[in-house]
Amino acid sequence: MYGLEAIEAANGWVIAGVGIAIVYTGLVVLYAFTSNLERILSLLDAGSRFRSAGKSPEIPGPAESLPPSEQPCPDEEETLRLTPQQQEAAVYFELIAKRLGEPFSLPLLLEQAEKRGIPHPFRHLDTFLGIGLIEECEGQWAGFYRFRRDCPYYNPDGV
Repeated sequence: MYGLEAIEAANGWVIAGVGIAIVYTGLVVLYAFTSNLERILSLLDAGSRFRSAGKSPEIPGPAESLPPSEQPCPDEEETLRLTPQQQEAAVYFELIAKRLGEPFSLPLLLEQAEKRGIPHPFRHLDTFLGIGLIEECEGQWAGFYRFRRDCPYYNPDGV
């Protein structure tokens, strides 16, 4: 017996269908895992930081409706503070900004931060823009940014 008759006699169609289903299911699971890998890793990273610190860190809230250049930096007495990781990233961003020269462009700052291996540069930049540590220039330099060293959140000596 040869050909399609042999396949049918040995339940080949069922075996082929089960094989296709197993491969397809494996590919769907792999896709779901890889598409959510960043979320899974950030949850694991956040959980390990919370356990090691013993409490949840205070994270800066969202920016007010004013742009960062018009937004006043809060007083020293406020409880909102940068985490040690954010302080360290702020020092790195300041060093990169000094090297680029002020005013600097944000895409170039982010590119240099990624090249130097700063973890989560987009997240840190968003935080720094939100609290006014990095602010947009005005006038002829509109669209460029400067590093604001007088913000009470920023303590380069405390790193």
